[in-house]
Amino acid sequence: MAKNEFINKLKDRHIAITDGVFAIAMTILVLEIAVPTMADISSGVALNEYFLSYLAPSILIYFISFYIVYNFWENTVILFNFKKINNTILTLNMLTMATVCLIPFATGFLFKFYTYTDVNVFFSILVLIISLLYILMFILLIRYNFKEHFDKKDEIKTAIHDYSDGVELDNLKLYIKGAALTLFYILLVPVISSLISLVLAFVSPLLSLLSFLLILILRFVIRIRRSSKDELEDIELTDDEKEFIGNIRGCIYGDD
Repeated sequence: MAKNEFINKLKDRHIAITDGVFAIAMTILVLEIAVPTMADISSGVALNEYFLSYLAPSILIYFISFYIVYNFWENTVILFNFKKINNTILTLNMLTMATVCLIPFATGFLFKFYTYTDVNVFFSILVLIISLLYILMFILLIRYNFKEHFDKKDEIKTAIHDYSDGVELDNLKLYIKGAALTLFYILLVPVISSLISLVLAFVSPLLSLLSFLLILILRFVIRIRRSSKDELEDIELTDDEKEFIGNIRGCIYGDD
């Protein structure tokens, strides 16, 4: 079996196990919410206290964590649209999956101790680590799929410097605008949110949690504002580059 064929088969298996990991992690999140026993709830007052002090915050934390995990799954789907994948990237993906599996535990920790700074710091750092792993995978995938362009660093720097004068290196815009740049922005969003959450954890645990809603808001804004800039209709691209951009656009915008 040829090496490329083996890697492609391995990639398919990684996609399958990755989807399974995310499906299980997203399901386990709700199971972390503890249901009280009859011994715990002895009166209507105790039940109201359970709803206000535990259940309501837990449901909010559950939805935030669920969307964070969904966001990471969506990032994985987009990254696996790169045509060429190597063992390093697949290994990084497995490391990322192992870290994603800690999110249900961290979420269960928040359910019980969401008012504690240390717990919010732990959750924020966990999301930050996963987000940085996705950034690293993106950088490696870009370099691996378009390595020939990075062999011309001096020309690229010159072209960027003189870009306002109309000087362009072939396919330069693939790196400074368009779908690849939009994908980088999208991958950067959870990094920004987790850093903000990390700072806010020392100010207000509630604000620390709510800051993760920025992931939802910023991804929506990025998609709306950059949809017209990603078309690259006036640029000559190779078939591989066209396929890559088409796949990425399809994942980001749902284009055909």
